[in-house]
Amino acid sequence: MSKLLILSGAGEPSYSSNKALTHAFRSLGHDVIFMGPGYFDRYEADILLPDIPYPELYSYDMVLEKSPWQPDLLLNISPHAFLTGIKPPEIKSCLYTTDPHREGEFIYRIAAQGSYNFLFLGQRHFMEPFYSLESKSITVEYLPVGFDERRFPEDAMRDDPVCSVVFVGQTGLSGLNFPNEDECGRYTTTTPELSIPQRYAFSGHPGYDYAERGELLYRLCKIFDVRIYDQVWETPKYCKALRKGALGFNCSLLQDISIRILESSAAGRLVVTDTVPGLAKLMAHHYIPYSLRWKPFFPNFNLDVQLICEQIEYWLNNDRGREVMAKNAKEHVWANHSWRCRAQELLGIVFG
Repeated sequence: MSKLLILSGAGEPSYSSNKALTHAFRSLGHDVIFMGPGYFDRYEADILLPDIPYPELYSYDMVLEKSPWQPDLLLNISPHAFLTGIKPPEIKSCLYTTDPHREGEFIYRIAAQGSYNFLFLGQRHFMEPFYSLESKSITVEYLPVGFDERRFPEDAMRDDPVCSVVFVGQTGLSGLNFPNEDECGRYTTTTPELSIPQRYAFSGHPGYDYAERGELLYRLCKIFDVRIYDQVWETPKYCKALRKGALGFNCSLLQDISIRILESSAAGRLVVTDTVPGLAKLMAHHYIPYSLRWKPFFPNFNLDVQLICEQIEYWLNNDRGREVMAKNAKEHVWANHSWRCRAQELLGIVFG
């Protein structure tokens, strides 16, 4: 077993990737110390560090002085805390980020100055610019995102669907209210009537980050029985919310492979998602793909929703085929794509 010192933001929610990966290492029997700054009124760390201004750089000396033992591996997981300075040569260190598509330039700069042995990136489609870091003796590796097994307890995996399609997460839609409520939380089955410039938002603020996803949900709500849940993250509510639909739904942000695809599959639901690079290989085709052929953000753009609707209609009317596909998808992600699997993969790469 290894001694792991993990540096990351202690203010992230318990369901976040950094906390889930930390738990995975512990569940495998490794000695783990989680160290980092608290914020957002959350201070969930074994050893708290002071929260410092962006770009939140902590020296190797500062981090190692606070550790009760010398680690075999110093694992830095974004966000909100990053290593800088000279690394003791006897210690391996690596940086892992799940979102190089959103923070790529920042991660590139941090990796270049952090004396890391390895840089792990959670999205293969965005790796190409990072390979130049290998000239600085940093090994660049793909480590896909994973799902947290703790969020899918067996007693939450028994409910039958109550609607056609379910979505849980950032919708990209503005002006949503959630008039209905069940044991999982608040939800809506309709979308607001808004003009195109007013229709889109991110985290409640006007913006086009998720406009593709927002427009698809807007249209699907007018055709199918769709439930959109408002910020359901707690266990087991999250799992139960994902199971409310006969089908799950996803539309990527910047062609990323969303954890939602893994989570919907882990919850036993077949997910309808756009085609993004690397997804077919990662999921072994255990999902329902669609493609978009339109230019985003143009005021009069026409989505090719007919194909999506045909796919949804077909699988809603094919109970047996849908159940078999969902079962295969569930078995595939539980066997290959949990954070526990990722923890084993990471250590296998670092220590051979």
